[in-house]
Amino acid sequence: MMPRALLLLLCALPAASQKTHEICAPCHSGQVAEFQTHPHFAKDLSCDACHGPSVNHRTSTGAAAPDRVAAPEEVPALCGGCHPGEGQAFAASKHAAALMRRARPRAPSCGTCHGVHEARAAATIERACGRCHLELSALHSGKMAARCLGCHARHTLAAAKP
Repeated sequence: MMPRALLLLLCALPAASQKTHEICAPCHSGQVAEFQTHPHFAKDLSCDACHGPSVNHRTSTGAAAPDRVAAPEEVPALCGGCHPGEGQAFAASKHAAALMRRARPRAPSCGTCHGVHEARAAATIERACGRCHLELSALHSGKMAARCLGCHARHTLAAAKP
């Protein structure tokens, strides 16, 4: 009988020459297709950059979770690992404070604006802002996200300097 470690190694060898997203595509084709449109994909990042190597997930015959699935309040730290300036700016924002104290079940984090597997268009960001900022949505007649940065700083959303 073959030891488990050797069996896992033999299963992983064919995958070693493949990029992670190619390994994930058979079961997660929608997420992989979306991710292939994301700027991170263009920079040679793959699923394992956020989800870890997830060997148990890839080799299981049942439902085994990937190594990492960031909780909403963990997303800024995960993204901030590669984007430290943006992470620090976000950490100072009202959105970050709401996210960390879990004041709102869906307080915005990096993925709210930038997307998780896919990049977000301005109109999509605009709709996301309008879900919570109803008064602003009506005030700006649906032109919020593209215009938000005219008055608010990126990532902190504090009043922009004139």
